Formats: sequence, structure tokens, C-alpha cells
Amino acid sequence: MTNQVFAVAAFVMLFPVYAQAASAPIALTGLVASSLHLSMADLGEFPATHITATQVSGRGPVPLDCTGAALSAIIAKAGLNVGKGNNAKLAHSVVITADDGYGAALSLGEIDADYGNQNVIVATQCNGKMLDAPRLVVPGDRHAGRAVNGVVSIEVK
Repeated sequence: MTNQVFAVAAFVMLFPVYAQAASAPIALTGLVASSLHLSMADLGEFPATHITATQVSGRGPVPLDCTGAALSAIIAKAGLNVGKGNNAKLAHSVVITADDGYGAALSLGEIDADYGNQNVIVATQCNGKMLDAPRLVVPGDRHAGRAVNGVVSIEVK
């Protein structure tokens, strides 16, 4: 028995197993017809939206070349449910939260095609590399303060 334990321990030391943790699914909740839980694979099923931008961070300018799902398309899939009042979308917001608790908000008007029409995406790939977890990219922002890394929640309020 001791030899078997030693053999297993030696195998593990010589051939370590690396398990890549899958990112947590994104929960889309709030003022939507149906809540969604989206994995990285689910995000890949949306039409790919490509953006390029340069944003300022604490380390200086950061060039971005990212691809992912348009935030507006993700919300549309859940069915926006903000009422039928005149310009009802303009009174609501979207709060995006990361796995570390960091969050950012956008108005629905910013991403709506009839108003701000910003091409905000939940990126799955940036600068030629697949991301480990989804990232919110707001290309119109000069600073990267609303770049939420590790998105786990999208709530329409």
C-alpha cells in the first residue's frame, strides 16, 4: 500500500494536472421578460461585434481590439420590459458587476440605437487572445473606468 501511495504522489509531482476554471455564467436579471444565464460559449453564439479603441488607464493609454456580443443584443434576447411610456428606456439603466464586486452603470439610452447608439460589448476576445472571463468594453469612454473584467451580472433597472 505504501508503494502505491508513493507511486501516485510521484506521478502527481511529475505530471501536474492543471484544471482551467471556467468563468461563472453571467446572470441577466431585472426589467427583462426572462432572466438569462450566459456562459462564454453562449456569448459566442451572438453575432460577433468588433470594436477598436484606445482608453486611458492608470498605466497610460491602452489600445483595445476586442470582439464579443453587443450588450444591446444580449438585453434584447432577454426581452426588455421597461413599459410603453414615452421614451421609457431613457429612465432606466444597466448595472454590470464583476466577480470581484467592481461595477459600472450605463443608461439604456447610451446603447439604444435610437439614442446614444454606443457599440458597447461584452468581449470574449481582446488583442488576439481569448479572455478567461467576459469583459465589458465601452469604446466611447476615454478612460477605462467602466471596463468591467470578469462580468458575472447584468441587471436592468
